[in-house]
Amino acid sequence: MQLIRDDRKISIIGGLLLLCLTLATGMAVYNVMRQQIESTLGRGLDVALQGKARLFESQISEGLAATRATVNRPFLIRSLEQIKEQPNNIRALQDLQRNVDSLILADFTAASISNSDGKELARVGKFSSDHTPKLPISIRSNAWLYWNDGFVLSVTKDILDQAGTRVGSLTTEKSLPQLTESFSKIWEIGKTGEFIVCAPPNEASDQMHCLISQISGVEFRFLSRVIRNEALPMDYALRDQRGVIASKDYRHIPVIAAYAPLESVELGMVLKLDEEELLKPMNEQLKVIILYISGLIITEILLLYWLVHKLIRAIRGSRKAKERAEQFSTELAHKELALRERFKEITCLYEIGSNMKSEFSIQEICQLVFKHLIAAMQYPDDASAFIELDGIQYMSDNFQCEGTHFLQSKIELDGKICGHLYVFYPYDKPFLAFEEQKLLDAVARDIESWLARKRLEQALVSVAEENQRQIGQELHDNLGQQIAAIGYQAKALEKRMITAGDTASTAIATSIATQSQSAVSQCRQLAQGLLPFELETNGLIAVLHAFAAKISTTYKIDCHFSTNSEIIMNDDVALNLYRITQEAVNNAIRHGGAQHVDISLLIEKGKLWLSITDNGRGFIHNHASHDIKNIITPGIGIKIMRYRTKQIGATLEFLERPEGGVEVKVSRKLS
Repeated sequence: MQLIRDDRKISIIGGLLLLCLTLATGMAVYNVMRQQIESTLGRGLDVALQGKARLFESQISEGLAATRATVNRPFLIRSLEQIKEQPNNIRALQDLQRNVDSLILADFTAASISNSDGKELARVGKFSSDHTPKLPISIRSNAWLYWNDGFVLSVTKDILDQAGTRVGSLTTEKSLPQLTESFSKIWEIGKTGEFIVCAPPNEASDQMHCLISQISGVEFRFLSRVIRNEALPMDYALRDQRGVIASKDYRHIPVIAAYAPLESVELGMVLKLDEEELLKPMNEQLKVIILYISGLIITEILLLYWLVHKLIRAIRGSRKAKERAEQFSTELAHKELALRERFKEITCLYEIGSNMKSEFSIQEICQLVFKHLIAAMQYPDDASAFIELDGIQYMSDNFQCEGTHFLQSKIELDGKICGHLYVFYPYDKPFLAFEEQKLLDAVARDIESWLARKRLEQALVSVAEENQRQIGQELHDNLGQQIAAIGYQAKALEKRMITAGDTASTAIATSIATQSQSAVSQCRQLAQGLLPFELETNGLIAVLHAFAAKISTTYKIDCHFSTNSEIIMNDDVALNLYRITQEAVNNAIRHGGAQHVDISLLIEKGKLWLSITDNGRGFIHNHASHDIKNIITPGIGIKIMRYRTKQIGATLEFLERPEGGVEVKVSRKLS
């Protein structure tokens, strides 16, 4: 039943979608066709308007030029000068009238001449009435374009004598039949076509003087450039722009209008057609198109219903397969979750085991354990941990001791419990306690191994230091004294041989005494290196001075020591710094082949700095890695140096010098 309801639902929704898509496609095609028709008509209107604009400009310019040529006639000027001198000069008035009458032959329909005072002196033809619709052509030209059953150009020009003085004025009117014909044939465009010519409004008004040619005739109207905050096409033309636009006209009817300016006469022209007439042929075909679209939609719905029927049958089989797949997916999800937890635990053990270093302090090891152990828990955001070792507790940053559930593991060393590792949860969690307990036990074993190595290293360093002390003590107190006694006896034997006159034996006794003294000196130097007695009496600076001098003498190399102040420190710090210096210098000479070694002990920026630099071969590079840790082979000497550094709370660095050799740097905050 559910599938049947789905079948109907899919068919209905699919039918609606097809209907919407088909209608959207039809509307898109309609809009594209409409835009194409508007664009084509617009280009046609623009071409027609450009031709009419050129005709208007040429006809009006010719009329203005004809009037300008007339006012420059010499006979006309001479007659006006005579009348100005003799107002009642009959002969001059007759000559002036003949000149005016001749203007009819120059295609003027009317003309009149006035003197400088504005009094009319001669006239010919009939002028247009003041009530005839007219357009001001140009502010500079004092010309008007009348409509009196046709276009009439009226121009008034001043007449000037040779001195440039105004002696009168000429007013002419001339019919423009070509403009009349071009302006009146609006029926060629369409029933709703209009051809409009407007003059810009003056400063006192925002109304344009416009002549509108329609299929019903020509009328004169005053129009605003902007209606309802929308600029008319004529506004663009009067701003010296040309083009085609789809907008509303002064009647608020959508039109397609071409506009262009008449720049030479300061007029604007618009040729337009209503969109309704433009789209009428296409709209008449919409009824047929709708029938076709309706048939197409019905066919699509039937085809969709048939396809959906097949789809439903396929869904029935897929749902069963989906249910089986979901069962398998659930089982796999549980197994995947368990595997992820195991992988986190393995990663935790690997990271802790691989990063546990003997030179780390207990605090650093505990933070390393916290970082990886908490991340491996099933709920790491809620878990916290702490480690207890020899009565000292080390806690994680987010430690909360109010947990209602916790795991713990013992930390044993040499069969004795020396601490515990705890993991706390703030509230009960359905977690895998057995697996997490195993992880906790494994981490505790890693801590036990590190503690065993740490104590072994401490024992090795203590044994090495004790052996050095015993050997130094033995050299100084036993072997050195015995060799000194042999030297004294050889010296006494030498004196006896001299007294007895035994020259050969005297030379042997002298040689034995000399070698004994040299052996005593070497024993004392070895004893001082193994057991630096001067540390207790003279301090570290004096011992390092002596050590540098001994290295220079023994190995025949340059070894210098420098310091910037007297430094007072306890015997333990001094002894460890001295042993680090011994190891670094011996490594530079034996392994690096150095010929120059500099030892410096400085106080800078609140820290004590010990630096040993050499010019030896430097580190042996591993080209597979640029890490300094991979360059230095961590032998027992390096490990002991790092251990001694940690013992005095200092840091140890091995730096490769750009000019060759190595710098061993120890830094420790001054207490």
